[in-house]
Amino acid sequence: MGASLLIRGGTVVSPRGMERANVLIKGGKISALTTLSPGADLVIDADALLVLPGVVDPHVHFRQPGMNSEDWVSGSRAAAAGGVTTVLDMPNTSPPTTTLGRLLEKFRLVESSSPSVNYGFHFGATGSNLGELPAIGISSAAPIPTPPGQLVASVKVFMGSSTGDLLVTDIGVLRSFAQEARLISVHAEDESVIMAHASEPDHESRRPISAALTAIRKLLSVGKGGRVYVCHVTSYKEADLASPFYREATPHHLFLTSEMMRRIGAYAKVNPPLRGEQERASLWRALVEGKIDAIGSDHAPHSREAKESTSPPSGVPGVETSLPLMVDASLKGMIRLEDVVRLMSSSPARIFKIRGKGALDPGKDADITLVDPKEERRVDPDALHYKCGWTPYEGIALKGWPVATVLGGSLAYMRGEFYPVRGSAVTYEV
Repeated sequence: MGASLLIRGGTVVSPRGMERANVLIKGGKISALTTLSPGADLVIDADALLVLPGVVDPHVHFRQPGMNSEDWVSGSRAAAAGGVTTVLDMPNTSPPTTTLGRLLEKFRLVESSSPSVNYGFHFGATGSNLGELPAIGISSAAPIPTPPGQLVASVKVFMGSSTGDLLVTDIGVLRSFAQEARLISVHAEDESVIMAHASEPDHESRRPISAALTAIRKLLSVGKGGRVYVCHVTSYKEADLASPFYREATPHHLFLTSEMMRRIGAYAKVNPPLRGEQERASLWRALVEGKIDAIGSDHAPHSREAKESTSPPSGVPGVETSLPLMVDASLKGMIRLEDVVRLMSSSPARIFKIRGKGALDPGKDADITLVDPKEERRVDPDALHYKCGWTPYEGIALKGWPVATVLGGSLAYMRGEFYPVRGSAVTYEV
């Protein structure tokens, strides 16, 4: 933390544009962006590389405690190798993160894992735990407590059933959380619509877009714009209807379709489901038109054995491939690279009020990703760091891979090698 670092000769990318600059780091913070070449304890040559603020992934499932398809060692390493420097972990673990006691247990578990990236948590809403909000520091009416209580980015509300035993169907309970929490993150699929389609022959038909639209309409009746974050929208219709709220898209809904994934069966099963090509294209239109505020990987791995069982769970891994997918899309002219940085770094940090993250401005934390825009390779599950050992993007050729990750001013990952740098719990602005 005390050493200085100079990232020399790269192209610095921000939502404002791109510039050739050297990045000077002192004491774990960005000290200056300069055309000069000041002395430093360590110099990284970034000639021909892109210099990005580290990705802030607001939506991961690292599956601990209680599940075995991922853990904080493998998950955080995969994140670091994918250019991600901060993750926000979801509460549907075993047991779910629904009390202050369980939150602190999770904090201790993660700390003992020496994670390779920084982290925060989402807290799970139930029909009876509204009273926990002041204690965990997410109540709009209470001050944020000091660490380790200062851990919660939002309250996660599942309006539709998904992995784990968390479901809120009572509109009164939903209204209470929307009013009391500083921010709620919502799995917006309406359970009553899902149940009405339970006899349909396939997963996509059992969870139609109407389930998402019905859920968003309910949110519009109870929520406030700056205090609701709608997770994983899958279509232009959803993004447009949810316009008062923050809206997240995932790479798997942007790049995969139900048709192209039928060949791998339950491995492509996710909630909400993959849609057809028309809806996938419409989601890209929403992204380009500014109707999407953030990209989250929704990294939700399951083992091969679970996916090949008679009752396969929903979820796909994605934290290590989310940035390469988006950089590749930018190089193909589908989206500006500046917008990739906005959607994956600055906007998630701003929405969740994460202190010091998401930008390469002087005074910000030195969490940085170096990307080689000329490096092209096919996605190989054996080369990724997931514990589950598979990826829905297997065989897809992508250009523009992370080659180094800096965490708090120290090199955490470079070209396949991890360094003994550990992340820490993030803090939040009031």
